[in-house]
Amino acid sequence: MATLNASPGSTWRAIIETALYANSVKKTNMAELYDLAVKQPEVICTDQPMYNPGQFGLPADAKVLVSNDGSVVGRTARARLLCRKFDKEQSDKIQVLLREAVYQFNKKPGLHLEGIVGLHPDFMVKAHLVSPVSDAKNMLDWGMNFLPFMKPWSDTYAKSRGINEPDIIAFADPDWSHPDYPHGCVIIDETTNSIAILGLRYFGERKKGTLTLAWTAGVRHNMVACHGGIKKIVGSRPIAVFGLSGSGKSSITNSLDHNGTLKKEEKVTVIHDDAFLIDLENDVSVALEPSLFDKTDAVKPDDPILKYFYSSQNVAVTLKNNGKKAEKVMVHQDVRNNNGRCIKSRDMFHHADSCERPGMVIWLQKDTSLPPICKVKRSSLAVSMGASLSTLRAKGVENVDAKELEKLVIEPFANPFRVHPLLEDCEQFRKLFKMGCECYIMNTHAFGLPDSLIDIPKEISLAIVTELMRGNITWREWRTFNGLQVPQNGSELFGLDYDKKYKPKRSVEYLNFLRDRMQDRITFLSNKRDIEHDMDNTFIAPLVLARTTIDKILNPDLYS
Repeated sequence: MATLNASPGSTWRAIIETALYANSVKKTNMAELYDLAVKQPEVICTDQPMYNPGQFGLPADAKVLVSNDGSVVGRTARARLLCRKFDKEQSDKIQVLLREAVYQFNKKPGLHLEGIVGLHPDFMVKAHLVSPVSDAKNMLDWGMNFLPFMKPWSDTYAKSRGINEPDIIAFADPDWSHPDYPHGCVIIDETTNSIAILGLRYFGERKKGTLTLAWTAGVRHNMVACHGGIKKIVGSRPIAVFGLSGSGKSSITNSLDHNGTLKKEEKVTVIHDDAFLIDLENDVSVALEPSLFDKTDAVKPDDPILKYFYSSQNVAVTLKNNGKKAEKVMVHQDVRNNNGRCIKSRDMFHHADSCERPGMVIWLQKDTSLPPICKVKRSSLAVSMGASLSTLRAKGVENVDAKELEKLVIEPFANPFRVHPLLEDCEQFRKLFKMGCECYIMNTHAFGLPDSLIDIPKEISLAIVTELMRGNITWREWRTFNGLQVPQNGSELFGLDYDKKYKPKRSVEYLNFLRDRMQDRITFLSNKRDIEHDMDNTFIAPLVLARTTIDKILNPDLYS
């Protein structure tokens, strides 16, 4: 539980919070936002019934609303500005810009919606979204993605653990523009839980901006900030998987049977597939959102999952004649554009709002030098591999140049929304591993040299998670990657050709390729240390040791 007012002296917070109290801004609720969104010129009211609208105080016959954003249908990372990194001159310049943005915003009708981030009394923070009336659909989606401040959730909030944090405030004006910031501007002051989202229509900016502040607040209270999924399977402690969109994070988290490899008694409880906090002191993992904000590229016209939709963004709509009248129906599978999205209920599967801390962490990586599964032996190396999580960007999720989508990128802990120092995440994850949590690395993409890649199908990945949970994998040392282990009984568990396809070779070509990928990780973390002063040798040394092991194999004479 938090309070609205920040401590004196926070200029960023003062500028943003003051916008709430202008005559032009009034408090709103979900019912009013729905009515406004239905009339919003660019919004489409489909004939698809909204799932359980009564929980939000909406009419029983409420429909799924579709909004499309125009040219940009993904996040714009280059628009982010972190206040803690400004020098005095930059700070003064951006504060002038922000004051002017608020002034222009307050010249038109605005709305203020209250919400709650966090689904467990151990961590609930009140949040505020302030936007123009013309942005009602995004405000409605924000309320459904988190929790609107209404019963029964407001009663739970009132009884929640007191947290010495100011409320989260998100100020968003999609109509803002400035010649110096053609891609928009996101001003983040994580120290006071304040964010201004200027010139950006995409709903994901509001969602992730709010989560960014919640994660940061959690870290200040000895929690682990997690952009990942977490689930509980009967017979084991929870499993947490971390990966960017397209890595298989949601597929693994939300699967109830692991492609038929789970037994009926191995019941799955999903906590969340995108955002949670691990409270290290109280042994609890807390989901931050009650809903799922998922891609719709695999949703077919008759998909039963449509029943659970609250809202949709950046998808096509067509007229379908059902014999009586033409109905407006959504067309998914990314036929209109990449990164079509929906907000949907977790009622589609068995779920809970919290569980104990995970007993297993899996880093999902799209690094073709790695086999489908490895076990990490030491906590420092476990942190190193998470801090240098290597992947490919998911197509269309981010507003980046097409060529960038083809490059391997390193995104520490799969969290591009982190605004607190990276070292803080490293220390929190190390605490988790030292408490007995096991660490694994799963490559969910393909294995081998660039000209001879072997795909790793989703079925293999799901079967691996099943056998990890059961403890059936026996491990042997991977002698060319110091600190990692690979399955000894892979062919027995995952098919007779598993070793033939995925057993790491000792050829010179492969060892050089593996070494180069290790060096990419070392270079990335070393730059974090030397340029940003945000990394420690403790988390670089394990990778250097692994690289040296390969060097000794490739050049034995130099080490004799």
